[in-house]
Amino acid sequence: MVRWTRSGRIAPGKDPQAIQWAKELTEWIRKKYGSQLSVYMDCFGEVGTVRWFEDFESLAAVEKRMQQIMADQEYWQKVSQVATLFQGGPFDTVMVTL
Repeated sequence: MVRWTRSGRIAPGKDPQAIQWAKELTEWIRKKYGSQLSVYMDCFGEVGTVRWFEDFESLAAVEKRMQQIMADQEYWQKVSQVATLFQGGPFDTVMVTL
């Protein structure tokens, strides 16, 4: 099992807009790709950090999904709206079960 995560810090004063955008993007990806993507927000520790999670059967499945999304113009249109909602760029992590 492989777990992919992406995280991003919400820009100051942008919490409601960033949360709404994160939920809408997550739902869009679920519908379009038949995904089990989920989204969370830290309430302790790095408060204001949004984290997306999805489990895959293999690294090859992660790579396939990333290729699909990177080629999706509608995805790029949706993420172009994010520049003012989050600080810096996203941070991705891929983990495998032991």
